Amino acid sequence: MKVAAIYKESVLALAGIYDEREAESVVNILFEDYLGISRIQRLTNTNLEISEEQLKKWESAIEKLKNAVPVQHITGFSEFYGHQFSVDENTLIPRPETEELVHLIISNAERKPNLKILDIGTGTGCIAISLALGLNNASVEAWDIAEGAIAVAKKNASAINAKVNFEINDVLNSDSEEKYDIIVSNPPYIPNQEFDTMHVNVTKYEPGSALFVPDNDPLLFYRKIGELGLKSLNEGGRLYFEIHGNFGNETKSLLEQQGYQNIQIHQDLNGKDRMISAYCQKA
Repeated sequence: MKVAAIYKESVLALAGIYDEREAESVVNILFEDYLGISRIQRLTNTNLEISEEQLKKWESAIEKLKNAVPVQHITGFSEFYGHQFSVDENTLIPRPETEELVHLIISNAERKPNLKILDIGTGTGCIAISLALGLNNASVEAWDIAEGAIAVAKKNASAINAKVNFEINDVLNSDSEEKYDIIVSNPPYIPNQEFDTMHVNVTKYEPGSALFVPDNDPLLFYRKIGELGLKSLNEGGRLYFEIHGNFGNETKSLLEQQGYQNIQIHQDLNGKDRMISAYCQKA
């Protein structure tokens, strides 16, 4: 069967799950990462066909997509900052916006010996691993509350040959005495009341504990990590967060109240408030 026809049929089959542009993106990912057929190959070779065996594999994948299984769970990995990261139901799927957070940190980091970094809520390890590779002078530690996530993160670090110390640790109950130059987190920040507004492929297949916070305390993790930073950041240390676009000013005010300096909200490539950075100046 010709690839061009399969492409059109597949995009139409996903119309009830995704809008047209998203469906096209998902099908392109599936062709490239599942069958090894690039977009350029598909567009330039109109007579390209796949085997009966490949077609059966493809049809099985499309049925999963129609049931809202994320395409990354079908391929088994997600691209992030130039590398492939294994993903499963224990981890969030890395997003392009988080790549921007990594780039911000690497761009601003001091190239000093023995730079110490902590990533809180590491999931796949994408932030910690990317920082370890991008700042090869750094010592990187990463926490997550979920054993399954830590297992995936260790697997990813090993596959990419990145040196990161992963630990099971709950920041809401942490008593760490370590000192760091940078603390970064993409913590849970979506109020529970937004659950019904989110795509089912997120709410059904990605861990809710990594996504949602109580409606009455949406800044829970920012407050706790901010408190940890006051104790654990070295003089002039930096704190970085990915944030909810609707709570940028509230998060900034919280950090101001905690005593952080030079607090900046950074927008992503889509012009949305996405990141926040701050300095820790000791009294």
